Amino acid sequence: MKTKNVWGDTVKFITYNIWNNNINFDLRLDLLIDLIKKEKVAVLALQEVRNKETVLKIKKECNFNYLIWKKYFDCEEGLAILSNYPIMTSWTNWDDTEDVHNSGVMCVTININGEEIGITNVHLDYKYSFNREIEIVKTIKVIDDLSVKYNLIMGDFNTYPNSIIYKFLTGQQSLFEQSTNWIDLSEVYSRMHKMENEVTLDFYNNPRWDNNYVLDIPGRFDWIMLKNPYPKEYPRLKNYKVIGKQRIKGITPSDHYGVLCELDI
Repeated sequence: MKTKNVWGDTVKFITYNIWNNNINFDLRLDLLIDLIKKEKVAVLALQEVRNKETVLKIKKECNFNYLIWKKYFDCEEGLAILSNYPIMTSWTNWDDTEDVHNSGVMCVTININGEEIGITNVHLDYKYSFNREIEIVKTIKVIDDLSVKYNLIMGDFNTYPNSIIYKFLTGQQSLFEQSTNWIDLSEVYSRMHKMENEVTLDFYNNPRWDNNYVLDIPGRFDWIMLKNPYPKEYPRLKNYKVIGKQRIKGITPSDHYGVLCELDI
């Protein structure tokens, strides 16, 4: 959704790992589409996209104008970004190499009323922190070369907010002699409104785990972050919430919950 106000365009962003698994896949996809249409999102970053047909169905039924989709080099699954704004450039970390450490990254620029905005969609390795660390540093180097007004990074980081990845992104420590400074919009919004941050991978309440005994700790693995624009003006943060938690006929759209962020650009 895009609406005009004194600050500019109000833009809704969603990131969602949609779980490429056969369990209730068609039903879950329908729930996902209903949720996206309900939220009137303008920019959508998806992880674990099963195939091109899946993303084309989402584009058609949710009335997105633009789409970047690319499958991984070694399987049919891939990453996608859908947008109601023109997508100007795109890059993935497997464009020129297969040495991606089991991590997928897609970076695009979009044009919002003449302003270039960077959107980076990540799905980092689920198993090894070292793989995540290598690819996030490579990604930040690519992002730093973009000539844009604002940069957003979002997706499934497969790690907790007390991790090295998180501390690196939020400027609390360096990594491989690199430094950066991003703003965790969930943390900001929760502080503004005296709320608790919500988990996005919920081993106790998500239906995927109903018949599984696990000792994993639920966590906030899915983030939307803004590269600190100072001394430029900050976009105004209107909303940030976790979505897709409600069971409908016993299921949710995915084993992850999605994240929605609304900004005045």
